[in-house]
This record gives sequence, C-alpha cells and structure tokens, in this order.
Amino acid sequence: MYQSLDCQVYFNSHEQTPPPVPCGEPIDVAADPAAAHQLIKLGISPRHDLPAVLLREPGGKIRVAGLRLSSEEAGRLAAGAGFPTSRRRVYSSAWCPDCRRAKRVLEEAAARYEEVDIDRDPRAEATVLERSGGRRVVPTLLFDDRLWAFNPDPPLLRRLLGGPGGS
Repeated sequence: MYQSLDCQVYFNSHEQTPPPVPCGEPIDVAADPAAAHQLIKLGISPRHDLPAVLLREPGGKIRVAGLRLSSEEAGRLAAGAGFPTSRRRVYSSAWCPDCRRAKRVLEEAAARYEEVDIDRDPRAEATVLERSGGRRVVPTLLFDDRLWAFNPDPPLLRRLLGGPGGS
C-alpha cells in the first residue's frame, strides 16, 4: 500500500460486484447514500465512474482517485502497484516547483505527457477544482482519463508509473 495513505474502494451493488481489494471494506454507494453524495461533491458519478479507489492522506486530502476501474485495476491500485497508462496530462502552473518536480519524474521515466497550464486555461482550472473537491491543486495528473493524482510526491508518482519503488 502507498505508505501513509488511507484507501477507500467504492462500488455500486446495483451494477457491480465488490472488487477484491487488500484495503478496508468496499463501500457500496447503493446502500450508503452519504458515500454517494461525497463522491458527487468530488465530481465522481456513482452511476458512471465506479468502481473507484480513493487514496487519502490521514487528514482527508485526496492524493489519488482511480475511476471506472476493472476489479484487477482496483486491486492493483489499492495494493500500491503501478497503473500503466498510455496517455498522461499534467495540469500545472509555470510558477509551481512541485509541477517541475513531477514533470522531471515523468521525464526520468520516459513517460510522455501533455501539459496544460491552469493559469491560462479556465476550463482546465475548473476541471482541477471539480475533481479535487474544490482545491486548486497543482500539479494534478490525469492518466488515461481514469486516474487522477493530486500533487503526488515523487515516490508515489513513480509507483503510479510502475517504475522504481513500484510493483
């Protein structure tokens, strides 16, 4: 598991079986309307984006959100394994040192990416605000339109890429 991140797995029993995951009990949004409401506040659709895995800091800040995952992907992400992808987008700001650090990790891993400056693109900024629960988090990384990472530290980003320190 990712060192100090809490793992939550969400599914909808009307549409999926609970994914087998190595963290906590899966949360059924069909049986827990409050959980469904929390996902909606994060721009996650309980109807279209599940199964989902959220990795949070102990204080509650979301660091990773995986959406529309297969059971195998949900299990890998919850276990701390890599999430191999072909398309990556980095939402960043020119002034942000964490953004430069994340791009350096991507470049070291030879992981190609598209960069979007949220200071210049209001729609991109709105996307980051919606997915991060109203926080203007940079860098925000999007992998294959299904995995969001919010200001991941280099070890976490490397693991998501399946590189050194990953599984």
